[in-house]
Amino acid sequence: MKTHVTVADVLQWIDDLAPFRFAETWDHCGLQVGDPQAEICALLVALDPTLSTIREAAQRRCQALVVHHPLFSKPQTSLFLDRPPGHNVAEAIRHNVHIISAHTNLDAASCGTNSVLAQAMNLNVVGSLESHPMEEADPRYLGLGLFGFLPEACSALELVQRLGQILHLQTVRLIGNPETPLHKVALCTGSGVSLLGRAKQNDCEAFITGDVKYHDAQSALDQGIVVIDIGHFASEALVVAPLAEALRAAARRHNAAVDVWTCTVESDPFLTVIFDDRRRKRLAGTIEISGGTADS
Repeated sequence: MKTHVTVADVLQWIDDLAPFRFAETWDHCGLQVGDPQAEICALLVALDPTLSTIREAAQRRCQALVVHHPLFSKPQTSLFLDRPPGHNVAEAIRHNVHIISAHTNLDAASCGTNSVLAQAMNLNVVGSLESHPMEEADPRYLGLGLFGFLPEACSALELVQRLGQILHLQTVRLIGNPETPLHKVALCTGSGVSLLGRAKQNDCEAFITGDVKYHDAQSALDQGIVVIDIGHFASEALVVAPLAEALRAAARRHNAAVDVWTCTVESDPFLTVIFDDRRRKRLAGTIEISGGTADS
């Protein structure tokens, strides 16, 4: 006979995979909205606790939403229900959706965001960019940011093309010479540019991350290290499916009566608009003539 599952049970399953003690001190992980003792029969795994993912959870009759990014990034002194994050809280309560976040604890875990990206790249990992000595004995712990060797040396442009294929990206931002030969590289999912110096200290020729700002890009050029910005969303979205599968495996081990779904409505919030002179002329109603034939 299947056993009933509570929100607290799901929290324990996550803690077994990526202990909450791995989280950074500034982070807000764990149960963010809901009742630990509430029973659930289905849960949805997503990257963000947006209105769209909360509503998908409700449509799928999931009582829990497990996300990577926290709903609250800092302490709240008030909640206005007509705007985020209050609107999201109200929507979750209205639909009986309990929200759980596994953030930097998942980033640092051996099953987490950095590990999943490294595996997708077939990176031979040799170390982490930042780790806590007290956790290093735990096999579930890797640390924040990883570095290692590519299966084959390639140029920066070739690595960009490979990442575009792996992550199904239309555009990737490259900082540095596209012809730079690469073999040893570092990565940090999300907004990891604060670890750029660590990548350089470990003799990495390139650093892969998201959310790179202008002055950080200039600093990378000065330090002579290639930076590849694959975007925050793309760098972490890979973790959703394996996290869902890990929770399904936990449910099977505990003979638990719970269905686990992966989110289908999420996408990168950024759209890239590419301007082309020919396209702009056509949009303006201009027909170009080439070789005596109208180019429609």
